Amino acid sequence: MNLNDVFDYLKRRAPVQKIPIQWDAKAYTSEGFNQWAAGLMFKKWAGDKETEDEAKVIAKLLKVKQGNVILDVACGYGRHALELVEKYGLKVTGIDISWGLITAAKRLAGEKELDIKYEVRNATDIPWQNEFDGAMIAFNSFSLFSPEDAKTVLQKMHRALKPGGRLFLDLDNKPYNCLYGTHDSHWYRWPSGLTLQEIYFHEDISTEISRDIVFTKDGRIEDDFIIFKRIYTLREIKSLLADNGFRAGRIYGDWGLSYLTERSPKMILVCKK
Repeated sequence: MNLNDVFDYLKRRAPVQKIPIQWDAKAYTSEGFNQWAAGLMFKKWAGDKETEDEAKVIAKLLKVKQGNVILDVACGYGRHALELVEKYGLKVTGIDISWGLITAAKRLAGEKELDIKYEVRNATDIPWQNEFDGAMIAFNSFSLFSPEDAKTVLQKMHRALKPGGRLFLDLDNKPYNCLYGTHDSHWYRWPSGLTLQEIYFHEDISTEISRDIVFTKDGRIEDDFIIFKRIYTLREIKSLLADNGFRAGRIYGDWGLSYLTERSPKMILVCKK
């Protein structure tokens, strides 16, 4: 496929902002995605930051001690779990709805000979009770849950934590999204081709749409990978946490733990059961 073919294809596509909101979309459970994530070619997400630095912040805010038991919800391929087990001596159970990502996580843990428990499981179906010293949902994964599912996830995580247990959250900050525009796009180069990621933020309904279109070297166009995210304000997330049994502590504006302002890209917070 040459560049003219790519541009012609993109012209025929519906604008990302016209995609209907479907919270039950199956991007992470589609067979194509899982086959790709489980394959040896998958190494990491294009947008991954420095895992070592992030794990240090997570460990600090959760106030972990060696031997603590941690639940990593929407753990992906386990990059934080690897660091927390190897560097901090924690016992981690990771769950994710994607069998492909869990396959990758198990492979990476095996390569490092680390004992990490992984399960393919929807976060709305967390079965444990008073089991964990701490829990976490990183990489803005909490925003992937619909408004109704978000309540269920928090209730299940609250039940899974021991009394006094802590929950770590990493979220996008809605005022930042509103300040810096509603539409963005990026090209990413992969060993097998190019990916165009388009993002549109519906400010009125606090929902972000992200669409990836993959163009492979052999001329194929992979199925769209479309996800929806609920982007919160500080007031909204604190209210949601309080309604489901959590007491929020100090909230930061980035992984460097600077003060939260409307210009902060993130909300980094820990709350207590």
